[in-house]
Amino acid sequence: MSRKVIFYLVDGARPDVLYRLAKEGQLPNIQKYMIDEGSSTVGTTCFPSTTGPAYLPFLCGTFPGDHGITGIRWFDKAEFFRGRWGRNSMRSYCGYEAKYFDDDMDSKYPSLFETYDRGFNIYNMIVKGVKPENDLTKEGKSGLYLRAHYQHKHHAVDEKGHEKLMEALYKNPQFVYAVFPSVDWDSHCYHYEDDRTIEAYKIVDRSVGEVVNKLKEQGEYEDTLIVMASDHGLTSTHTHFDLGRFWKKAGYRVLEYPNIMKIRPQVAVFISGNSFGTVSFLDQKEMYVESLLEERHGKALDKFVQEPGVDFIVYRKSATDFIVRNENGKAEISVSGQTVRYTATTGNPFGIRDTDRYVDEKVAFTHCFDSDYPDGLWQVKQLMESPRSGDVVVSAAVGYDLRDFWEYPEHKGSHGSLHKDHIHIPVLVNQPDLLPEPIRSTRVYGMIRNWLDKNDTNHYV
Repeated sequence: MSRKVIFYLVDGARPDVLYRLAKEGQLPNIQKYMIDEGSSTVGTTCFPSTTGPAYLPFLCGTFPGDHGITGIRWFDKAEFFRGRWGRNSMRSYCGYEAKYFDDDMDSKYPSLFETYDRGFNIYNMIVKGVKPENDLTKEGKSGLYLRAHYQHKHHAVDEKGHEKLMEALYKNPQFVYAVFPSVDWDSHCYHYEDDRTIEAYKIVDRSVGEVVNKLKEQGEYEDTLIVMASDHGLTSTHTHFDLGRFWKKAGYRVLEYPNIMKIRPQVAVFISGNSFGTVSFLDQKEMYVESLLEERHGKALDKFVQEPGVDFIVYRKSATDFIVRNENGKAEISVSGQTVRYTATTGNPFGIRDTDRYVDEKVAFTHCFDSDYPDGLWQVKQLMESPRSGDVVVSAAVGYDLRDFWEYPEHKGSHGSLHKDHIHIPVLVNQPDLLPEPIRSTRVYGMIRNWLDKNDTNHYV
Protein backbone atom coordinates (compact mmCIF):
# COMPACT_ATOMS: atom_id res chain seq x y z
CA MET A 1 0.00 0.00 0.00
CA SER A 2 1.45 3.37 -1.01
CA ARG A 3 1.50 6.20 1.49
CA LYS A 4 -0.49 9.38 1.02
CA VAL A 5 -0.89 12.81 2.63
CA ILE A 6 -4.14 14.76 3.02
CA PHE A 7 -3.42 18.39 3.89
CA TYR A 8 -6.20 20.55 5.39
CA LEU A 9 -5.29 24.22 5.08
CA VAL A 10 -7.84 25.87 7.38
CA ASP A 11 -7.32 29.45 6.29
CA GLY A 12 -7.18 31.90 9.19
CA ALA A 13 -7.64 29.35 11.98
CA ARG A 14 -6.30 30.59 15.30
CA PRO A 15 -4.75 27.89 17.49
CA ASP A 16 -6.42 29.14 20.66
CA VAL A 17 -9.86 29.02 19.03
CA LEU A 18 -9.39 25.64 17.32
CA TYR A 19 -8.00 23.90 20.40
CA ARG A 20 -10.65 25.42 22.66
CA LEU A 21 -13.48 24.32 20.38
CA ALA A 22 -12.00 20.82 20.25
CA LYS A 23 -11.70 20.65 24.04
CA GLU A 24 -15.32 21.80 24.42
CA GLY A 25 -16.48 18.92 22.22
CA GLN A 26 -17.48 21.10 19.28
CA LEU A 27 -14.88 19.50 16.99
CA PRO A 28 -15.12 15.82 17.98
CA ASN A 29 -13.33 14.39 14.94
CA ILE A 30 -10.39 16.76 15.21
CA GLN A 31 -10.18 16.02 18.92
CA LYS A 32 -10.23 12.25 18.44
CA TYR A 33 -8.12 11.72 15.35
CA MET A 34 -5.76 14.69 15.38
CA ILE A 35 -5.27 15.44 19.07
CA ASP A 36 -6.01 12.31 21.14
CA GLU A 37 -4.74 9.71 18.66
CA GLY A 38 -2.39 11.99 16.71
CA SER A 39 -0.18 14.87 17.77
CA SER A 40 -0.53 18.63 17.74
CA THR A 41 1.33 21.80 18.57
CA VAL A 42 1.40 25.55 18.02
CA GLY A 43 3.58 26.53 15.09
CA THR A 44 4.61 29.72 13.36
CA THR A 45 3.81 30.97 9.90
CA CYS A 46 5.85 33.48 7.90
CA PHE A 47 6.05 37.26 7.57
CA PRO A 48 3.91 38.54 5.99
CA SER A 49 1.32 36.27 7.54
CA THR A 50 -1.01 36.29 4.59
CA THR A 51 -2.70 33.82 2.26
CA GLY A 52 -0.68 32.85 -0.80
CA PRO A 53 2.82 33.73 0.38
CA ALA A 54 2.14 31.73 3.56
CA TYR A 55 1.40 28.61 1.47
CA LEU A 56 4.99 28.53 0.21
CA PRO A 57 6.52 27.14 3.42
CA PHE A 58 4.13 24.17 3.34
CA LEU A 59 4.46 23.46 -0.36
CA CYS A 60 8.14 24.29 -0.97
CA GLY A 61 9.78 24.33 2.45
CA THR A 62 10.85 27.91 1.82
CA PHE A 63 9.85 31.40 2.88
CA PRO A 64 8.19 34.10 0.73
CA GLY A 65 11.40 36.09 0.59
CA ASP A 66 13.17 33.14 -1.02
CA HIS A 67 10.83 33.52 -3.99
CA GLY A 68 10.59 37.30 -4.00
CA ILE A 69 6.87 36.93 -3.28
CA THR A 70 6.90 39.37 -0.38
CA GLY A 71 3.17 39.83 -0.05
CA ILE A 72 -0.19 39.35 -1.70
CA ARG A 73 0.83 42.64 -3.34
CA TRP A 74 4.45 43.60 -4.01
CA PHE A 75 6.50 46.28 -5.74
CA ASP A 76 9.88 45.81 -7.44
CA LYS A 77 11.78 49.09 -7.51
CA ALA A 78 14.50 47.87 -9.90
CA GLU A 79 11.95 46.55 -12.40
CA PHE A 80 9.86 49.72 -12.07
CA PHE A 81 12.77 51.92 -13.11
CA ARG A 82 13.72 49.46 -15.83
CA GLY A 83 10.25 49.86 -17.32
CA ARG A 84 7.24 50.95 -15.32
CA TRP A 85 4.77 48.88 -17.34
CA GLY A 86 6.85 45.73 -17.36
CA ARG A 87 5.00 42.72 -16.03
CA ASN A 88 7.32 42.32 -13.05
CA SER A 89 7.37 45.89 -11.77
CA MET A 90 4.47 45.26 -9.40
CA ARG A 91 1.90 42.64 -8.59
CA SER A 92 -1.46 42.06 -6.91
CA TYR A 93 -2.55 38.45 -6.57
CA CYS A 94 -6.00 39.64 -5.48
CA GLY A 95 -7.12 40.03 -9.09
CA TYR A 96 -6.29 38.72 -12.54
CA GLU A 97 -2.57 38.73 -11.73
CA ALA A 98 -3.10 35.74 -9.44
CA LYS A 99 -2.36 33.64 -12.53
CA TYR A 100 1.26 34.85 -12.35
CA PHE A 101 1.90 33.37 -8.90
CA ASP A 102 3.28 30.10 -10.24
CA ASP A 103 5.62 31.88 -12.64
CA ASP A 104 6.84 34.16 -9.86
CA MET A 105 7.97 31.21 -7.74
CA ASP A 106 11.70 30.48 -7.82
CA SER A 107 12.30 27.29 -9.79
CA LYS A 108 15.12 26.34 -7.39
CA TYR A 109 12.41 25.35 -4.90
CA PRO A 110 10.01 22.86 -6.53
CA SER A 111 6.63 22.44 -4.90
CA LEU A 112 5.23 19.17 -3.60
CA PHE A 113 3.04 19.10 -6.70
CA GLU A 114 6.17 19.08 -8.84
CA THR A 115 7.81 16.43 -6.67
CA TYR A 116 4.96 13.90 -6.54
CA ASP A 117 3.07 12.90 -9.67
CA ARG A 118 -0.28 12.21 -8.07
CA GLY A 119 -0.90 15.56 -6.43
CA PHE A 120 -4.44 16.96 -6.22
CA ASN A 121 -5.41 20.56 -5.61
CA ILE A 122 -8.56 22.02 -4.03
CA TYR A 123 -8.91 25.85 -4.12
CA ASN A 124 -5.18 26.49 -3.65
CA MET A 125 -3.89 29.35 -5.84
CA ILE A 126 -0.53 27.61 -6.28
CA VAL A 127 -1.01 25.01 -9.01
CA LYS A 128 2.55 24.75 -10.32
CA GLY A 129 3.07 21.07 -11.11
CA VAL A 130 -0.59 20.07 -10.79
CA LYS A 131 -1.90 18.11 -13.73
CA PRO A 132 -4.96 19.90 -15.18
CA GLU A 133 -7.25 16.96 -14.43
CA ASN A 134 -6.07 16.98 -10.80
CA ASP A 135 -6.95 20.62 -10.19
CA LEU A 136 -10.36 19.61 -8.91
CA THR A 137 -11.85 23.07 -8.25
CA LYS A 138 -10.55 24.88 -11.32
CA GLU A 139 -14.00 24.83 -12.86
CA GLY A 140 -16.56 26.80 -10.86
CA LYS A 141 -14.13 28.33 -8.40
CA SER A 142 -14.49 31.89 -9.72
CA GLY A 143 -18.26 31.91 -9.40
CA LEU A 144 -18.21 30.40 -5.91
CA TYR A 145 -15.58 32.87 -4.73
CA LEU A 146 -17.40 35.88 -6.18
CA ARG A 147 -20.65 34.93 -4.46
CA ALA A 148 -18.79 34.28 -1.24
CA HIS A 149 -17.05 37.65 -1.41
CA TYR A 150 -19.96 39.89 -2.30
CA GLN A 151 -22.93 37.95 -0.87
CA HIS A 152 -21.12 36.50 2.16
CA LYS A 153 -22.17 32.98 1.18
CA HIS A 154 -18.97 31.44 2.41
CA HIS A 155 -19.83 27.98 3.64
CA ALA A 156 -20.96 26.69 0.25
CA VAL A 157 -17.34 26.97 -0.88
CA ASP A 158 -16.11 24.70 1.90
CA GLU A 159 -18.93 22.22 1.38
CA LYS A 160 -18.06 21.94 -2.31
CA GLY A 161 -14.39 21.65 -1.40
CA HIS A 162 -15.19 18.69 0.86
CA GLU A 163 -17.05 17.01 -1.99
CA LYS A 164 -13.96 17.37 -4.17
CA LEU A 165 -11.76 16.03 -1.38
CA MET A 166 -13.90 12.90 -1.14
CA GLU A 167 -13.68 12.60 -4.91
CA ALA A 168 -9.88 12.74 -4.72
CA LEU A 169 -9.80 9.72 -2.38
CA TYR A 170 -11.04 7.52 -5.23
CA LYS A 171 -8.18 8.62 -7.52
CA ASN A 172 -5.26 7.03 -5.62
CA PRO A 173 -3.61 10.33 -4.61
CA GLN A 174 -0.17 10.75 -3.13
CA PHE A 175 -0.81 14.29 -1.94
CA VAL A 176 -3.98 16.35 -1.62
CA TYR A 177 -3.80 20.02 -0.67
CA ALA A 178 -7.29 21.21 0.29
CA VAL A 179 -7.96 24.81 1.28
CA PHE A 180 -10.99 25.53 3.47
CA PRO A 181 -11.29 29.35 3.27
CA SER A 182 -14.45 30.10 5.27
CA VAL A 183 -12.85 30.51 8.70
CA ASP A 184 -10.80 33.35 7.25
CA TRP A 185 -13.67 34.91 5.33
CA ASP A 186 -16.07 34.81 8.28
CA SER A 187 -13.37 36.19 10.58
CA HIS A 188 -12.83 39.11 8.18
CA CYS A 189 -16.54 39.80 7.79
CA TYR A 190 -17.72 39.28 11.37
CA HIS A 191 -15.34 38.17 14.14
CA TYR A 192 -13.01 35.24 14.64
CA GLU A 193 -15.39 33.87 17.31
CA ASP A 194 -18.67 34.72 15.59
CA ASP A 195 -21.16 31.84 15.36
CA ARG A 196 -20.74 31.79 11.58
CA THR A 197 -16.99 31.45 11.98
CA ILE A 198 -17.42 28.62 14.49
CA GLU A 199 -19.68 26.85 12.00
CA ALA A 200 -16.86 27.07 9.44
CA TYR A 201 -14.60 25.19 11.88
CA LYS A 202 -17.34 22.58 12.26
CA ILE A 203 -17.51 22.07 8.49
CA VAL A 204 -13.82 21.14 8.57
CA ASP A 205 -14.43 18.80 11.49
CA ARG A 206 -17.23 16.99 9.68
CA SER A 207 -14.98 16.67 6.65
CA VAL A 208 -12.26 15.05 8.77
CA GLY A 209 -14.77 12.53 10.10
CA GLU A 210 -15.96 11.52 6.65
CA VAL A 211 -12.43 11.36 5.23
CA VAL A 212 -11.22 9.13 8.08
CA ASN A 213 -14.22 6.81 7.67
CA LYS A 214 -13.58 6.50 3.92
CA LEU A 215 -9.86 5.84 4.40
CA LYS A 216 -10.62 3.15 6.98
CA GLU A 217 -13.23 1.63 4.68
CA GLN A 218 -10.60 1.50 1.91
CA GLY A 219 -7.98 0.05 4.28
CA GLU A 220 -5.74 3.08 3.74
CA TYR A 221 -5.94 4.97 7.01
CA GLU A 222 -2.76 3.62 8.60
CA ASP A 223 -0.77 4.63 5.52
CA THR A 224 -2.24 8.14 5.39
CA LEU A 225 -0.83 11.21 7.08
CA ILE A 226 -3.57 13.78 7.63
CA VAL A 227 -2.10 17.22 8.28
CA MET A 228 -4.08 20.23 9.45
CA ALA A 229 -2.65 23.72 9.71
CA SER A 230 -3.43 27.36 9.12
CA ASP A 231 -1.52 29.88 7.09
CA HIS A 232 -1.99 32.67 9.64
CA GLY A 233 -3.91 33.82 12.68
CA LEU A 234 -6.14 36.88 12.73
CA THR A 235 -7.31 39.67 15.04
CA SER A 236 -10.43 41.81 15.04
CA THR A 237 -10.04 45.30 13.59
CA HIS A 238 -11.41 48.37 15.33
CA THR A 239 -9.59 51.07 13.31
CA HIS A 240 -8.49 51.41 9.69
CA PHE A 241 -5.28 53.37 9.36
CA ASP A 242 -4.90 53.84 5.61
CA LEU A 243 -1.23 53.72 4.72
CA GLY A 244 -1.68 55.37 1.33
CA ARG A 245 -3.67 58.22 2.85
CA PHE A 246 -0.94 58.90 5.42
CA TRP A 247 1.68 59.39 2.72
CA LYS A 248 -0.68 61.52 0.65
CA LYS A 249 -1.22 63.80 3.65
CA ALA A 250 2.55 63.89 4.10
CA GLY A 251 2.77 65.44 0.62
CA TYR A 252 3.69 62.43 -1.52
CA ARG A 253 2.07 61.28 -4.76
CA VAL A 254 1.16 57.68 -4.01
CA LEU A 255 1.14 54.65 -6.28
CA GLU A 256 -1.00 51.86 -4.82
CA TYR A 257 -3.45 49.20 -5.98
CA PRO A 258 -5.80 49.74 -7.68
CA ASN A 259 -4.57 53.28 -8.48
CA ILE A 260 -1.43 52.16 -10.33
CA MET A 261 -1.79 54.77 -13.09
CA LYS A 262 -0.64 57.59 -10.82
CA ILE A 263 1.38 60.18 -12.75
CA ARG A 264 4.90 60.86 -11.45
CA PRO A 265 4.48 58.85 -8.24
CA GLN A 266 6.85 59.56 -5.37
CA VAL A 267 6.14 56.57 -3.17
CA ALA A 268 4.71 53.07 -3.76
CA VAL A 269 2.52 51.64 -0.99
CA PHE A 270 1.58 47.97 -1.12
CA ILE A 271 -0.64 46.22 1.46
CA SER A 272 -1.01 42.52 2.29
CA GLY A 273 -3.50 40.92 4.66
CA ASN A 274 -4.25 44.51 5.61
CA SER A 275 -1.86 44.47 8.59
CA PHE A 276 1.37 44.38 6.57
CA GLY A 277 2.69 46.93 4.13
CA THR A 278 5.76 47.96 2.18
CA VAL A 279 6.77 51.51 1.28
CA SER A 280 9.18 52.25 -1.59
CA PHE A 281 10.43 55.80 -2.17
CA LEU A 282 10.83 56.64 -5.85
CA ASP A 283 13.23 59.55 -5.68
CA GLN A 284 16.12 57.13 -6.24
CA LYS A 285 16.51 53.82 -8.03
CA GLU A 286 18.61 52.12 -5.37
CA MET A 287 17.27 50.69 -2.13
CA TYR A 288 17.55 53.15 0.73
CA VAL A 289 19.80 52.63 3.74
CA GLU A 290 19.28 54.25 7.13
CA SER A 291 21.52 57.32 6.79
CA LEU A 292 20.14 58.57 3.48
CA LEU A 293 16.58 57.46 4.20
CA GLU A 294 16.44 59.47 7.39
CA GLU A 295 18.15 62.44 5.75
CA ARG A 296 15.59 62.64 2.93
CA HIS A 297 12.42 61.26 4.53
CA GLY A 298 13.20 61.41 8.25
CA LYS A 299 10.55 63.96 9.21
CA ALA A 300 7.77 61.89 7.67
CA LEU A 301 9.13 58.68 9.22
CA ASP A 302 9.37 60.34 12.65
CA LYS A 303 5.70 61.21 12.41
CA PHE A 304 4.82 57.84 10.92
CA VAL A 305 6.17 55.73 13.79
CA GLN A 306 4.14 57.80 16.25
CA GLU A 307 0.89 56.72 14.61
CA PRO A 308 -1.03 54.33 16.92
CA GLY A 309 -1.74 52.05 13.98
CA VAL A 310 1.97 51.40 13.41
CA ASP A 311 3.45 48.70 15.63
CA PHE A 312 6.94 48.88 14.14
CA ILE A 313 8.80 49.46 10.89
CA VAL A 314 11.91 47.82 9.42
CA TYR A 315 14.46 49.31 7.04
CA ARG A 316 18.05 48.69 6.02
CA LYS A 317 21.12 49.97 7.80
CA SER A 318 23.19 48.10 5.21
CA ALA A 319 22.78 45.09 2.97
CA THR A 320 23.12 42.78 5.99
CA ASP A 321 21.94 44.93 8.91
CA PHE A 322 18.35 45.94 9.51
CA ILE A 323 16.77 48.55 11.77
CA VAL A 324 13.60 47.65 13.70
CA ARG A 325 11.98 50.84 14.95
CA ASN A 326 8.88 51.86 16.86
CA GLU A 327 7.83 54.99 18.71
CA ASN A 328 10.19 54.16 21.59
CA GLY A 329 13.40 53.59 19.66
CA LYS A 330 15.46 51.23 17.55
CA ALA A 331 17.07 47.81 17.61
CA GLU A 332 19.32 46.13 15.05
CA ILE A 333 19.07 42.72 13.44
CA SER A 334 22.39 41.80 11.87
CA VAL A 335 22.89 38.90 9.47
CA SER A 336 26.06 36.93 8.89
CA GLY A 337 25.54 34.07 6.45
CA GLN A 338 22.89 31.83 7.99
CA THR A 339 23.04 33.41 11.44
CA VAL A 340 21.43 36.47 13.02
CA ARG A 341 22.01 38.75 15.99
CA TYR A 342 19.60 41.07 17.84
CA THR A 343 20.80 44.18 19.65
CA ALA A 344 18.59 46.76 21.33
CA THR A 345 20.13 50.19 20.79
CA THR A 346 17.89 53.19 21.55
CA GLY A 347 14.90 50.93 22.24
CA ASN A 348 13.68 47.34 22.16
CA PRO A 349 10.76 47.07 19.72
CA PHE A 350 10.55 43.25 19.96
CA GLY A 351 10.83 43.23 23.75
CA ILE A 352 13.32 40.34 23.74
CA ARG A 353 16.80 39.82 25.18
CA ASP A 354 19.79 40.67 23.06
CA THR A 355 21.51 37.66 21.60
CA ASP A 356 25.06 37.51 22.96
CA ARG A 357 26.33 36.26 19.59
CA TYR A 358 25.16 35.40 16.09
CA VAL A 359 22.71 32.48 16.35
CA ASP A 360 21.52 29.94 13.80
CA GLU A 361 18.00 29.35 12.55
CA LYS A 362 17.06 26.91 15.32
CA VAL A 363 18.32 29.08 18.19
CA ALA A 364 16.71 32.17 16.65
CA PHE A 365 13.37 30.36 16.62
CA THR A 366 13.61 29.40 20.29
CA HIS A 367 14.94 32.81 21.31
CA CYS A 368 11.73 34.63 20.49
CA PHE A 369 9.03 31.95 20.18
CA ASP A 370 7.35 32.98 23.46
CA SER A 371 7.59 36.71 22.74
CA ASP A 372 5.03 38.96 21.07
CA TYR A 373 6.95 38.41 17.82
CA PRO A 374 7.53 34.65 17.41
CA ASP A 375 10.40 33.86 15.03
CA GLY A 376 10.81 37.59 14.53
CA LEU A 377 14.55 37.53 13.90
CA TRP A 378 14.48 34.94 11.14
CA GLN A 379 11.33 36.34 9.57
CA VAL A 380 12.88 39.80 9.26
CA LYS A 381 15.94 38.19 7.71
CA GLN A 382 14.05 36.18 5.08
CA LEU A 383 11.86 39.13 4.14
CA MET A 384 14.44 41.91 4.03
CA GLU A 385 16.87 39.87 1.97
CA SER A 386 14.44 40.27 -0.92
CA PRO A 387 14.48 43.72 -2.62
CA ARG A 388 10.72 43.43 -3.09
CA SER A 389 10.34 44.12 0.62
CA GLY A 390 10.67 47.78 -0.32
CA ASP A 391 12.53 50.53 1.52
CA VAL A 392 10.33 50.30 4.62
CA VAL A 393 8.30 47.37 5.95
CA VAL A 394 5.30 48.21 8.13
CA SER A 395 3.68 45.90 10.69
CA ALA A 396 0.35 47.16 12.05
CA ALA A 397 -0.57 47.31 15.71
CA VAL A 398 -3.15 44.82 16.94
CA GLY A 399 -6.65 46.16 16.32
CA TYR A 400 -5.53 48.26 13.35
CA ASP A 401 -5.04 47.57 9.70
CA LEU A 402 -3.42 49.57 6.92
CA ARG A 403 -6.09 49.77 4.24
CA ASP A 404 -9.41 51.58 4.27
CA PHE A 405 -10.40 53.57 1.18
CA TRP A 406 -10.03 50.76 -1.35
CA GLU A 407 -11.36 47.93 0.84
CA TYR A 408 -14.74 46.41 0.00
CA PRO A 409 -16.39 44.74 1.79
CA GLU A 410 -14.99 46.30 4.94
CA HIS A 411 -12.57 44.04 6.80
CA LYS A 412 -13.49 43.59 10.46
CA GLY A 413 -10.57 41.24 10.98
CA SER A 414 -7.00 41.47 9.73
CA HIS A 415 -3.68 39.62 9.55
CA GLY A 416 -0.29 39.96 7.91
CA SER A 417 1.70 41.38 10.82
CA LEU A 418 4.49 39.80 12.86
CA HIS A 419 2.47 39.83 16.08
CA LYS A 420 1.92 36.46 17.77
CA ASP A 421 -1.83 36.58 17.16
CA HIS A 422 -1.09 36.55 13.43
CA ILE A 423 2.04 34.36 13.46
CA HIS A 424 0.96 31.50 15.70
CA ILE A 425 -0.85 28.70 13.86
CA PRO A 426 -2.26 25.30 14.83
CA VAL A 427 -0.43 22.28 13.42
CA LEU A 428 -2.00 18.84 13.85
CA VAL A 429 -1.45 15.36 12.38
CA ASN A 430 -3.28 12.07 12.80
CA GLN A 431 -0.08 10.13 13.54
CA PRO A 432 1.41 10.15 17.07
CA ASP A 433 4.76 11.54 18.14
CA LEU A 434 5.44 13.63 15.02
CA LEU A 435 4.99 17.01 16.71
CA PRO A 436 6.86 16.95 20.03
CA GLU A 437 7.51 20.70 20.00
CA PRO A 438 6.54 23.94 18.24
CA ILE A 439 7.71 24.15 14.63
CA ARG A 440 7.93 26.57 11.74
CA SER A 441 5.55 25.97 8.86
CA THR A 442 8.59 25.19 6.68
CA ARG A 443 9.17 22.04 8.74
CA VAL A 444 5.73 20.70 7.85
CA TYR A 445 7.06 20.37 4.32
CA GLY A 446 9.88 18.17 5.62
CA MET A 447 7.47 16.06 7.63
CA ILE A 448 5.37 15.44 4.53
CA ARG A 449 8.39 14.42 2.48
CA ASN A 450 9.62 12.12 5.22
CA TRP A 451 6.24 10.39 5.28
CA LEU A 452 5.88 9.97 1.54
CA ASP A 453 9.49 8.89 1.03
CA LYS A 454 9.46 6.63 4.11
CA ASN A 455 12.57 8.41 5.31
CA ASP A 456 13.06 7.56 8.97
CA THR A 457 16.18 9.71 9.35
CA ASN A 458 14.25 12.99 9.01
CA HIS A 459 16.41 13.90 6.05
CA TYR A 460 14.18 16.77 4.93
CA VAL A 461 13.57 18.38 8.32
